Amino acid sequence: MLRAFRVAGFAIAATLLMSAPALADPSIAPGGPVPGAPDPNVPRLWSLWESDGTAWLATAVTDVPDDGSVIGWRFSASPDGTATEPPGGEMPAFEAVCGKDPAASGHKRVVIAVDFGDADSDAYPGEQPPSAALLKCVNGAESATATQLLALAAKARVDDKGVPLAINDYPSKEKGGTPLADAPAQQEAAGGGLPMGWILGGAGAVVLLAGGAFVATRRRTKVSS
Repeated sequence: MLRAFRVAGFAIAATLLMSAPALADPSIAPGGPVPGAPDPNVPRLWSLWESDGTAWLATAVTDVPDDGSVIGWRFSASPDGTATEPPGGEMPAFEAVCGKDPAASGHKRVVIAVDFGDADSDAYPGEQPPSAALLKCVNGAESATATQLLALAAKARVDDKGVPLAINDYPSKEKGGTPLADAPAQQEAAGGGLPMGWILGGAGAVVLLAGGAFVATRRRTKVSS
């Protein structure tokens, strides 16, 4: 009887030893997420938020922020494809960022904050977000949208809906899109006065007329002599 118990004990121990590696290292499907690492298949996106002074409120890229606004962009993983993570850290105060910058005529001052997300939970596997968030006061046209104002603070590429794909080349995984330009804001910033193209064209016409008059005068002088 004692020998039978010993044999059974050895059999149980051997079974536990054989199953231990499987318990410690579960099989991982090819292309699947690695335990403890960011899931490469979870959607990631840039979302836009506006501060009301106490909290971040989700807003749209086509919105036109008022003078004195504080808007924030956040890159985050979003399993359901919606904006769920506002910018982290301390909420910027308008006066602290823009208080010393006077607004130009016909322009507005807006605080732009960019949070590149968490390296462990938001970044694509193998990518590292910039070490510091971006915080800047921009002076843009009164009609500039949130996306156009972003172009005054950072380099960005957007999709056909104006949603950023990458800000300051992060994430590098996202390709394509259109480089975001602040041309609409700059055109309005020019304000009154004649367009530069008209000025240059008028100057060219004056030069041509003066040259023609000079040639005609020389011809008349030669004929009379």
